[in-house]
Amino acid sequence: MKNNIIIVLSFFVACACSNGEKTNTGSSILGRMEDYKVKRVSPTQIAYQVEEMGAEISKALTADFAKQMKNVSAARGEELCQLKNMTLIDSLSERYGLKIRLLGQPDIGSNNQLYVKEKEVLEAYADNAAKKLEMSDNIQKIGDSLFVYTSPIPYDKGVGKLCFSDDSGFAIWSIILKKSEVVRAINVKALREKNVK
Repeated sequence: MKNNIIIVLSFFVACACSNGEKTNTGSSILGRMEDYKVKRVSPTQIAYQVEEMGAEISKALTADFAKQMKNVSAARGEELCQLKNMTLIDSLSERYGLKIRLLGQPDIGSNNQLYVKEKEVLEAYADNAAKKLEMSDNIQKIGDSLFVYTSPIPYDKGVGKLCFSDDSGFAIWSIILKKSEVVRAINVKALREKNVK
């Protein structure tokens, strides 16, 4: 009789434990399905979301880069400048389907992979850096499906000097966001509460 009770109790415990896993998986799937629902969003909401995402990503990149630059070897410095073996960049690229570039003065003439608008913005940043003018973030739309968010890296971080041998310290993040990923990330209700229509 005791063996039967132990078997029945074991069965109930096993069922109770596996039910929690199904609930967690189910809520995860529901959350992902929510991201792919058809949304009505305005161009203003999209621009706001690009700005929010770009600012958040560039801030995280700058902090991570500065942290990794401390006491860096020459070999690791090269890897950093080429954005290799950077966990944050890999996870952001996977999460948002974006492309991140670290650009500086040498990219103006030699980097053929830049979009025309991206190159124009880089030239404007370089001009402002040469004149020691203050620089701010910039958003450019590329066709109907991409946005380029550019953000200057503060001179005192030393990224320009490390990666581009540029005494001015000039360097920028160029973050290429897919419009579909931006729209997917929009929480329409939250934006309406912020009065972003």
